[in-house]
Amino acid sequence: MFAATKNFFEDVSKEMKKVSWPTQEQLRESTVVVIVTCLVITIIVAVIDAGMAKIMELLY
Repeated sequence: MFAATKNFFEDVSKEMKKVSWPTQEQLRESTVVVIVTCLVITIIVAVIDAGMAKIMELLY
């Protein structure tokens, strides 16, 4: 059991060395894109929700 666990972590360590990590600037840009996208989608959903609520209010 311990040998398998040790082998697993050695394999993980080897694979992590192969990973291409983003630079700090790339990470910052990606974070901004994600936040802006979330805000835009939130606004769209809020507008649709308010519109549907108004339609339901008029129907009932």
